[in-house]
Amino acid sequence: MMYALSADASHAQENADIYDVNLIEFDGCESVTFFDPGIDYQRQQGTPGVIEFVGNLESIAGRDHIHSAPLGLLLLSRRMVRVLEAVGPFPHRIIPTVIYSERIRHLVYSGYPRRRTWHSVTDPALKNEDFVILQLLERIDCLDRERTLVKGVPFHQCGEELLGQEEAEPLVLRPPPGGFPPVFSVPELLYYCYTEEARQACEQAGLKGLWWRPQP
Repeated sequence: MMYALSADASHAQENADIYDVNLIEFDGCESVTFFDPGIDYQRQQGTPGVIEFVGNLESIAGRDHIHSAPLGLLLLSRRMVRVLEAVGPFPHRIIPTVIYSERIRHLVYSGYPRRRTWHSVTDPALKNEDFVILQLLERIDCLDRERTLVKGVPFHQCGEELLGQEEAEPLVLRPPPGGFPPVFSVPELLYYCYTEEARQACEQAGLKGLWWRPQP
């Protein structure tokens, strides 16, 4: 079984806001996804070395996966990355982040267009640096284009180039020599895949805020 992974948004049902943190935008941020393995976004596109957000620090405390607006970047805890690394090797890059408390949004984010101010935040109670963005550095060409079906039609005939979560029924992947790494990217998929071993390791480690979605 392979899984897609989303941040658990059940805690946000009352206000219908699935986002835990909001990106402090920077020049060119609209083209930054950290999803293309061939792009070093910081070296090639001038992306900041640390990606900054504002959010409710109390609501993300103790969780290991959170969702950001407006770009939908998915952030993992450093603890979760260590758990995945313990399952097996996978080429990746870690992009550090810092999340500032909503209470000081007006101090760190202002102007037009709104950008990060020069205000320095030294109080550890007003920021969280436990999360990172995980960028995989290779894709595995493993999709079975004949047996993977989209609305009953083989993928290579369906007219689609990319697939989102649960759009294929079934999704059929061919294991590479040596098997799949714990988390991996497939050229035709708009999300990372996680193995059963990765899911079990995360559950055994007691990680929180993870919504595992089996891919049929």
